[in-house]
Amino acid sequence: MEVLSDLPAFRDLLVSYAKDEWRRRHEDRERVPKGFDKSLAFDLIDIAPGSAIPKLEWNRHRNSGQVNLPGFADEIEEIVESAYSDVVALIGGHSGRVSALNSEKVRALNHFGAGLRDDEKIELLDRVNGQVVSLDAHRRKQLITGARETYQTRLEGIGKLIGTQIKSEEEASVTVRTSEHGDITIPVDPIQVKEEFDGNLEQDVQFVLLVELDSQDCFRRVADVLDIAVVDSEISAALSACRKRLEELRSLEAGWHNGVGKQVTDDALHAAEAFLTKRTSFCAAYRLYPTEGGGILIDFEHGNWDYSVEFSATGSVEMYGVEIEGDGELGPKEFNFVGEVFLTAFDDRISASG
Repeated sequence: MEVLSDLPAFRDLLVSYAKDEWRRRHEDRERVPKGFDKSLAFDLIDIAPGSAIPKLEWNRHRNSGQVNLPGFADEIEEIVESAYSDVVALIGGHSGRVSALNSEKVRALNHFGAGLRDDEKIELLDRVNGQVVSLDAHRRKQLITGARETYQTRLEGIGKLIGTQIKSEEEASVTVRTSEHGDITIPVDPIQVKEEFDGNLEQDVQFVLLVELDSQDCFRRVADVLDIAVVDSEISAALSACRKRLEELRSLEAGWHNGVGKQVTDDALHAAEAFLTKRTSFCAAYRLYPTEGGGILIDFEHGNWDYSVEFSATGSVEMYGVEIEGDGELGPKEFNFVGEVFLTAFDDRISASG
């Protein structure tokens, strides 16, 4: 469901390139004809097997050029094919006639792939040569910041509530202190401030935002609020205890274990922190230890299982476990980092063990 917002954004990007193609074919016209946008509507007809592969179909009948662009039905089909090739060329970095990114295209790109995580990508098939081009978070940032100073992306995390403000009956905000971007002012509904945030200063707040960053990933503003809520007090206290333990591990010097044991790395600490903030509900059960290789080990029990989540010195993560009463065993499986692939596997395993 989270990726559905990418589909209208993709359509808007395609339409922008279709307009460029129309103008190339009709240099005597200053504007595209009325009804051009309506002729380019798409239906979601299937979700194919795989990692969220939506199948889109241009509805040539319900939204045909005969209805909205009389006399241009055949030409509009060629324009759509050409526009799709231009989108593929843009993402793939192919040389050619791809138009510069105007404000319309940047606006579409700011929504297309805004929720991409570090281990995710959007793939498009080149219908000419059969090759696949990929849009990941890095490539998307390159494209947008190549045309303007800032880009929009999804930000998910937990911060400390340090202030609230109600300016009017329609306008209010909360200020949250984050480890990544400092103090962030987030617009919220005045009623939510009164009912949920007032009286909860210094409490943890969990948020999912669409934010605007510059090319150096410095925070500029909140573009949209997808979700924000005060974290349950018991979970918040458990999370604070885990963070305190991380600080203890950070202070360990090399040789902490009878003369051996490397200092815990920043990559391991960042990976562990990311895991804690994304799976806070188990924080009360977590037990955190350093590893001799400079990593961090988190042990916890759930159901009839004893699980271990280990973060290496490079930030990769591995999960394994054993059945407490029985001979069941979960063999280790390694993931490059704490991304959606790992978190999905973690959730599936936890659900399977009750």
